Amino acid sequence: MKDYLKCLLQLILSPRNGWEDIEKGDVSPSRLAVDGFLPLIAITAVSVFVRAMFLHHVEFLTLFIDMIITFVVYFISYFFGTFILSIFMEPMVDGEYDEEKCQTFTLYTLGLLALITIIFNCFPLPKIMLFFFALYIVLIQFRGTSYMRIRTESTGLFMILAVLGVLCPPYIFHFIFSILF
Repeated sequence: MKDYLKCLLQLILSPRNGWEDIEKGDVSPSRLAVDGFLPLIAITAVSVFVRAMFLHHVEFLTLFIDMIITFVVYFISYFFGTFILSIFMEPMVDGEYDEEKCQTFTLYTLGLLALITIIFNCFPLPKIMLFFFALYIVLIQFRGTSYMRIRTESTGLFMILAVLGVLCPPYIFHFIFSILF
């Protein structure tokens, strides 16, 4: 998990260099998921209980359900985002399509979003800040186009795909699950 968090921090501080280091690291997506992403979303889910410190009217059962929803949302979003990218990304790639890079890109994008969720669970921040943090993730995704080997003329289309296919699903799934439960 330490290496995964180190790469996430490097993506935040210097997106271009972060993607270069991720490419040099050559860690399999399954190892990233098991050692980094899954523990991070588990911590993200548990961080829901921290909200009870500044939201005094929240019941334990509500927080417990929200914890489960948070974990499931990120878990499903990884598979959904990887699936969407794998379907639509191949014509945009310069060279051969690489499924592992697609999975790695999704893991790091959702990891950044999970870090933002931890921040929002631990501090009573205005909701508008969530929009600005998400915009920064879009910039980090944009810097990842060279890592993904996206052709220059396909960058705009890839960014639309990356935002709608990887960045937005956790919000949509969370909304749907919150209505259902």
